[in-house]
Amino acid sequence: MFGGDSLSPMKHFFLYLFLVLGSFACTVHRKAASVQGPPMDTLWTSAVLGPHHTGFALYDLGTGKPVYEYQADKYFTPASNTKLFTFFAGLKTLGDSVEALRYIVRNDSLIFWGTGDPTLLNLNYGGSRAIDFLKSRSETLVYWPGRFEQDAWGSGWAWDDYNDYYQAELSALPLYGNVVRFSGKQAGSLSYMPRFFELIPDLPGNRFSVRRDFMTNDFHATAVPVAGGYEQDVPYRTSPALTVKLLQEATGKSVGTVQTFSSPAYQSLRSVPSDSLYKHMLQPSDNFMAEQILLLVASRLEQPLKSSTAIDYVLKNHLADLPDKASWVDGSGLSRFNLFTPRDIIVLLTKILQTAPRERVFPLLAVGGKTGTIRNYFKTPDGEPYVFAKSGSLNGVYNLSGYLTTKSGKTFAFSFMNNNFVRPTSEIRRETERILTAVHAQY
Repeated sequence: MFGGDSLSPMKHFFLYLFLVLGSFACTVHRKAASVQGPPMDTLWTSAVLGPHHTGFALYDLGTGKPVYEYQADKYFTPASNTKLFTFFAGLKTLGDSVEALRYIVRNDSLIFWGTGDPTLLNLNYGGSRAIDFLKSRSETLVYWPGRFEQDAWGSGWAWDDYNDYYQAELSALPLYGNVVRFSGKQAGSLSYMPRFFELIPDLPGNRFSVRRDFMTNDFHATAVPVAGGYEQDVPYRTSPALTVKLLQEATGKSVGTVQTFSSPAYQSLRSVPSDSLYKHMLQPSDNFMAEQILLLVASRLEQPLKSSTAIDYVLKNHLADLPDKASWVDGSGLSRFNLFTPRDIIVLLTKILQTAPRERVFPLLAVGGKTGTIRNYFKTPDGEPYVFAKSGSLNGVYNLSGYLTTKSGKTFAFSFMNNNFVRPTSEIRRETERILTAVHAQY
């Protein structure tokens, strides 16, 4: 019945899909005949999903067996689903707390260097332990830029996003999240932090905004009053020299530099619990946190601070058994060079729960109806969440991968990936919500 060419390619596709999913759906209903809801094949009769590249994998963590797969072996741009890989890298290497600084005391000097910790004076986090530590020391402070071998931007990032908060530069010892925050709590009143920089009010326009010159730290603003409730984070250009100036401003102490330095022994200053870092990365989907976590991993491995070092280590030592070869190039998913399959992500999700218990993992993820990027989706009348996941969005990309609990008490790992659509992302989100809600109810 498939031998001729009388059917169009699209009809071939739906005929094949109907047979495969119809067979699967009958099996499911025999296993759970008392459960009401649409069979899996009817979930896919959707004008929203039809025109673009879609993949779905569903895995029963109780039985250890796949429940359903559709194009699960095809590659997709993961966007921020990449952060699940970064999360796993941290779980495997960083331990319970983050290393903020490394240092030695040599004669009357304290020589210190960064490990990639993104929390120091971070305006979204507020970490100050390293600054307090440096303030308290009686030695002369000497900063070593360290073995930072990472480009300020990740591979494949869009250069023209340089002014946007989500693409802050990477560095060995980031301060203030490597951004300047401009804010106006009241109309006509503007403040910014750190105060080190200057703002030039010379841009045209009738709405207040700030833009930095591409290659310098010259910040320009529109010459109109700021509106109340205004806030904008603009990345600054990083350099060891600027780091020293900002450290001097923050500590109120002179800070020298050394360009070449080596020591077989050092002491460490710990800063914050690792889980607090993961939560901040996974729930609001903080790109800067994700990228710096990979640098922390490289530092923990006693390697130069470079994302690819951490990625290569994790792929070789902890993810060598992925069913499909992964293209993993950054920590955040900003790069379109990242490519994963849904079944790769299922394997990753199972490994995460083999590394840490669900009681620890689930609250760190975005929680449907409660927290993070899916707080407005998957709401229930009783307020009991059933989706714990990481979303991922770029232009034409929306993915959601994580864990789903069902009304019958099962726990599934899932990866639902959508690429190359041109309709509004909100429609893809709602369709994802519809299908996963039906799985929650039916199984």
